[in-house]
Amino acid sequence: MKSYTPIAVLAFVCLTFSVASFAQAAGGGSPASAPTIASALDRSLSSIERNIMNAAQAIPEEKYDFSPATANIPGDFKTPDPVRTLGQQFKHIGDALESYSSIILAEKRPETSDENGPKNVKTKQDVINYLKAPFAKAHTAIITINQQNVVEMVQAGNNKAPRLAPALGMIGHSNNHYGQIIEYLRMNGMVPPESQPRK
Repeated sequence: MKSYTPIAVLAFVCLTFSVASFAQAAGGGSPASAPTIASALDRSLSSIERNIMNAAQAIPEEKYDFSPATANIPGDFKTPDPVRTLGQQFKHIGDALESYSSIILAEKRPETSDENGPKNVKTKQDVINYLKAPFAKAHTAIITINQQNVVEMVQAGNNKAPRLAPALGMIGHSNNHYGQIIEYLRMNGMVPPESQPRK
């Protein structure tokens, strides 16, 4: 779990409320039209979820075992351990979403020694089906964040962090690994779905 400084948290909260105030002013002051902290976060999560799920659908089954290490692409992709395969990238995203969501919801998650998700999730369809539940849980967790609890301290491993921190963490972490997935697609001559020309 990455740490977030109070300044970063405060900046995000101020930005959210600035957007909300602007939307209220533009909409005649109607509270119903104003975005909330939860809706702003949820929109960002939905965006990266769409990108990741579209990529998972677009990649052929036989490419799920691809990684720069297994393909012997020039460069060091094996130190200290071989980099993840495409299938492991997707499963790692799901595993992390579960962890971040459990922190936000103050749930104790069962201990796991593998950050790459369940070993019995192997095929393309298995991976896609597996990802759906962690994303659903992530949305459930994010919509619990409100003006009253956004900076409330929650247990994050051996440390404590504002409730906003794991929400930012899950979005940032998912974007990070989606960026790696894009590189894997490009190495295989594939254009990521989100980069393809609109019809």
